[in-house]
Amino acid sequence: MIATLLLLLLLLLLVGVPTAYALAASAIAVIWLEGIPLTIAVQRMTAGVQSFPLLAIPLFILAGTLMNASGISERLFALTGALVGHIRGGMAYVNVLTNVFMSGISGSSLADCAATTRVFVPQMIKHGYDKGFSVGLTASAAVLAPIIPPSILLVIYGWQANVSIGDLFVAGIVPGLVIATALVVTVAVMTRLRGFGRGAAFSAGTLRSAFFDASWALLMPVIIIVGFRMGIFTATEVAAIAAAYAFLVGLLVYRTLKVLELPRVFANAARDTSSILVIAATAAPFGWILSIGQAPQQLLSFLSGVSDNPMLILLLINIILLVLGTFMETLVLIIILVPILLPLIETLGIDPVHFGIVMIINLVIGQLTPPLGVLMYVTCGISGTSIGQFMRAIKPFLVALIIALLAITYIPALALYPTALLR
Repeated sequence: MIATLLLLLLLLLLVGVPTAYALAASAIAVIWLEGIPLTIAVQRMTAGVQSFPLLAIPLFILAGTLMNASGISERLFALTGALVGHIRGGMAYVNVLTNVFMSGISGSSLADCAATTRVFVPQMIKHGYDKGFSVGLTASAAVLAPIIPPSILLVIYGWQANVSIGDLFVAGIVPGLVIATALVVTVAVMTRLRGFGRGAAFSAGTLRSAFFDASWALLMPVIIIVGFRMGIFTATEVAAIAAAYAFLVGLLVYRTLKVLELPRVFANAARDTSSILVIAATAAPFGWILSIGQAPQQLLSFLSGVSDNPMLILLLINIILLVLGTFMETLVLIIILVPILLPLIETLGIDPVHFGIVMIINLVIGQLTPPLGVLMYVTCGISGTSIGQFMRAIKPFLVALIIALLAITYIPALALYPTALLR
C-alpha cells in the first residue's frame, strides 16, 4: 500500500501535477483500491486543517506582507549598511545581516529572498561584486528566515510534533546565528580571495539615524519572543498582535502604508495562506495512509538494522532530508515526515525541539538546489541568472551551510540551552 502510494505521487509529480493535487489524488486512489470508504479522505482533509495553532499561519503571513508593504525592508537595509557597509566586502556583510533582521519579521525564506534579490543583487553588481557571488550569497542568506523566529515552518512542525511553538522559536535563535556566522566567514574568505572593495566611510550620525528609523521594525521580534516566553500570548495570539503591530506601524508611524493598498496586501496574504493550508489539507489523508501502513515502524526497523548509534542515524536522517528537500516542497515534507520520524527520534532519546530545528535547516538547504530549488528559481528569475551560473556560485555557501548544519546537529545545546535558560 505504501509503495503504491509513493509511486503514484512520484508519477503525478513527474508529469507536472501541482503538489496539493498530487497528494490528494494519490491518497484517494489508494483509499479506493484498498476498499476504504472515500468519505475517509474528506474527513481527513477537514481534520488536517482543524487545528488552533494553524491560525497563526495566516496572521504571520499577513504581518510579513504588511511589513514589506510598509517599506520596512528599506529601513533594515539602511541600518545594516550603516553598521558594516564600510568594511571590505561590506555589501556582502550587509546582505547577511539584513537577512538576520528580516528573518525576525517575515518568517518566510521566499519573501526574504524575493525582497533581498531585488535590492542587493543590482547594488552588489554596481559596487563591483560579480553576479554569481551576489545571487549565491543572497539565496543562501534567505535560508535564515525559517530558522530565526517567527517561522511559519516551525509553526507547522510544532503542530505536527505536538511540541511548544514557543520553545521552537527560542531554539531557532542561536542556530540561526550559527548559520549567519558560517556565511560571514565564507564571505570574509571570498572577499580576500577576490579583492572586493569597501563601501562608504563609517558615520556614527548615519548609524544613529538609521537605528532610530528602524527601531519600530526591530521591536517586533522582541514582542514575539518576550510574549511567548513570559506566557502572555499563545502562538496564534502573538501572530495576531504582530499583524496588528505591523499595520499600525506602517499606517501611523512610518505612514508608508496607504489605505488604498490594503486590499492588495490582504489579497496577497490570503493567496499565500491558501496555498499553505490546501497542502496541509491534502497531505492529511496521505499521512494517514502512511500511518496505517506502519511506515514509521518500517523506517525504525530499517535504520535500527543499519546501526544503533544515534550519531550515525542522525547523519543518515540528515542525508535523507537533504536529498528529499531537493525534490519536494518543504511544507509537504514536514507534514508527511514528522509523524514518521518522531517515533524514531523519541526512541533514540533525541529532543523533538532540537530535531525540529535540524529538520527545518535540512529541508531549507534543499531549496537551493535542483530540481525543485524554489530559492534558486526565485533568485535566478528576478536577477536574470542562469541555473548553471547559480550552481557554480552556490558551492562555497552550500559547504558553509552544511558545516553549520552538522554543528547544530551534534551540539544540541545550541538549540536547547537558550530554551532551558528561559524556562
